[in-house]
Amino acid sequence: METDPLLEIKEHEPTPCTPSVITNSSGWTWIGGVVGEHPDLPQATICALDKLNGLLVERCLDISKLVSVTLYVRDLSQYAAINASYSSVIAGPNPPVRVALGTGLNEKTPVLLCALAYAKNKHVMHVQSLSHWAPANIGPYSQAVRVGDIIYIAGQIGLVPGSLTLVSGGIKRQCRLALRHVGRLIKAMDKDTLLRDVVQCICYVTNPSYIREARKEWERRTNNAIVEYVIVPELPKGALVEWQMWAHRANMRFEYEETGCVVGDNRVSLKRRWNYDNTVSAIVCYVSTVSSVSNPVISELTTTGSCESLSESQLAEVMTYALSRLFKGVPPPSVQGGSGVDGEGDGGDEEATLSPPPVASLLLFYRVGRSPSAQMIRDVINKLDEFNVATTIIPVCQLNHPNTFISLCATRHE
Repeated sequence: METDPLLEIKEHEPTPCTPSVITNSSGWTWIGGVVGEHPDLPQATICALDKLNGLLVERCLDISKLVSVTLYVRDLSQYAAINASYSSVIAGPNPPVRVALGTGLNEKTPVLLCALAYAKNKHVMHVQSLSHWAPANIGPYSQAVRVGDIIYIAGQIGLVPGSLTLVSGGIKRQCRLALRHVGRLIKAMDKDTLLRDVVQCICYVTNPSYIREARKEWERRTNNAIVEYVIVPELPKGALVEWQMWAHRANMRFEYEETGCVVGDNRVSLKRRWNYDNTVSAIVCYVSTVSSVSNPVISELTTTGSCESLSESQLAEVMTYALSRLFKGVPPPSVQGGSGVDGEGDGGDEEATLSPPPVASLLLFYRVGRSPSAQMIRDVINKLDEFNVATTIIPVCQLNHPNTFISLCATRHE
């Protein structure tokens, strides 16, 4: 069977090597944009993980504090070697959950990762033996990690638990089995928490035609989460679909909104969920040519397409709009220190400073050949001084609609 040309698209430019690390007052640390630069993929994996370890040490953390790691690689056919490299760095009895997938990264930067750590205690499910209720891990990672009310789940594919082989029957059966795994893992972490308590989800598929079936299977079970669908060239074990998600034990009491705007010739569509206290918020936001919103006609472009019309200032407008919704209701930075009101307080000569801006994590997926470059995206984000965001910029084959060329999945929680 011939490979879909869409899945063979690769990024021509190396991924910008500018990792970002942010920590909030509750002990959460987000790390984004860590790149492995080495022509040998297993060695590039070690390179990226060593960088991750160094960034953790700078924050007085270590590998044991990791909650989740997402690993994007250029060639997933070397999965076993990648796992060996991974386990040589991420060692210990309670590893983080992990999502691993193939993306169109440049050969000079074949590994990209992001991670989440927590300074205090975490509850871990790490099942390595075969069972019949949910699959054992196929790599050095835990199936689920809970911190307080938040539950992170490892990427789930349609593996038969007793044999760790993919279920037969195509996309529908793989979706159903993978989602059953997710539901069981969530409930195992908390008996009163279910699939409907997922707040945010990313569904990776290896063919655009699979999105419809994946969405159908998801919506048969719940409509509570905000979901993005992303087309990538490879998934572990040759799976057709992989689900990445996190849940909150109070998700049924979350608020929901849909908003949008037009920027230039493009439509920005955004979905947001947040809790009553506004300590947890998540968005999925995507940028599409206006035709994809006003009617279902797909732009008549070649497989590689051409860059959509989005200037640097327009991209900054999109980013500001999306992140402003994510941080809606969060108090802005306040003045700290100083000599008090009218210079007559007890602060003496202490210089007044602004408190740090609120923090969040951002996964930005861009369609190779149809989006502004990763470097331009990074430059725009670096100029957004009012936001403190750990960003990972990921090249993909396609997004939820053929005319969508940028998607933002962002999260903040205290």
